[in-house]
Amino acid sequence: MSSEAIETPLPPSLFARLALAARYAISGVSPDTWFGPQQPLAPQAPPDVKGRQFDYPFGVNLSYIPRATGGISFAELRALADALPLLRAVIETRKDQIAGLSYAVRARDPAGAEDAQARIKDALAFLARPDRRHAFAAWLRMLLEDMLVIDAATIYPRFTRSGALYSLDVIDGATITPLIGEDGRSPEPPDPAYQQILHGVPAADFSTDELLYLPRNPRANRLYGLGPVEQIALTVNIALRRDVATLDYYRAGSAPDAFATLPKEWTIDQIRQFQDYFDALMSGNSARRRMMKFMPSEFRLVEARQPPLKDQYDEWLARVICYAFSVPASAFVSQVNRATSETLRLQATQEGLVPLKAWIKGALDQAIQVYLGEPDREFISRRRRRGRPAATGADAEHPGRRGDQDARGGARRPGAGQPCSSPAFTYARLALRSASIVGLSWTEAAKGSNETAPL
Repeated sequence: MSSEAIETPLPPSLFARLALAARYAISGVSPDTWFGPQQPLAPQAPPDVKGRQFDYPFGVNLSYIPRATGGISFAELRALADALPLLRAVIETRKDQIAGLSYAVRARDPAGAEDAQARIKDALAFLARPDRRHAFAAWLRMLLEDMLVIDAATIYPRFTRSGALYSLDVIDGATITPLIGEDGRSPEPPDPAYQQILHGVPAADFSTDELLYLPRNPRANRLYGLGPVEQIALTVNIALRRDVATLDYYRAGSAPDAFATLPKEWTIDQIRQFQDYFDALMSGNSARRRMMKFMPSEFRLVEARQPPLKDQYDEWLARVICYAFSVPASAFVSQVNRATSETLRLQATQEGLVPLKAWIKGALDQAIQVYLGEPDREFISRRRRRGRPAATGADAEHPGRRGDQDARGGARRPGAGQPCSSPAFTYARLALRSASIVGLSWTEAAKGSNETAPL
């Protein structure tokens, strides 16, 4: 006879059942309430489902082709970006603006270690060629291309056998499929969080510490980001069809530049013979085209009205495309005035550069602090001043000359270097500019400005 005890689970007590039932009940709501809201249904899913990020499809990790379910594929997004010249020009303009910035590495704590300068120089030397093949500007342009077009910029850090960072390689983000756990979020290391798909089959797995997958516009209900090209995909399609229609107008148009009427008694054969005669007379003979021509009676020339090849809708399309990338549309639309267009240009440039610089800083901060092993260093970027070289490690520790010092390091006079904004000075400057146009001398212009300048 066995001596082992038989375990029998005890049913929950009456109070436990009441407490569990009250957990899903709303206090104050009873069935007797007149047209009341009633109590909600009890949850049917297990307790560990609580807090799932989004309602993903069943077996979503089995769909390994990148961006296969819904939306626009990566190949279509790249085709849209390459097919429309306006869109490609806007993308390249934004890449030029970012690549033209000055960059540096600085200490997060000004009172850091004594070897801060040497470590900053080492970080800058690595960033000079992050992938050991391209300069930083070219490397950054490749990263920005995938971010602006498909919003799937990806960096693969490679390490030496000793564990030191060897390079930061930009790989095609269109080959990466994000994976999720039961909670709908990326799994923590060492579990795989990404798969690289090559030749239509899964080729490699990556954890979150083995790959930097950097969508700029992630969404809680999607696995992939929403880039600016996808946001204006319909607008780009319309612009492409308008460009195709314009190309067909020049390539295979059926409307001639003018029609000529002939006597109504002429037969079709006579008209055809006269047409052939006139074409042979004019074709390839530029001098004869300017000579006087004798035509039959009742001859009348009717010039065909050319259709407008550009209208306000084309400008609207250009504005939408430029707005999606925060690039000024002044080069593609009619100008209101110079001052307004310059203001809009500066505003659009700053609004577009600030979020992009923040995105680049976040990516490179992780590379410097985690992979390079410099947690007390950070990446910074700023607009390069005219006539000044790019920033270096010293610039990072001393970002610029103080505003109260002149070029020789001495104290600057109060108000020195500040533009004068008095009405008299402004009026005199405008008078001098007008004088240079009409040919007045400096003394005549100054005399006129002194006589008529407002108080």
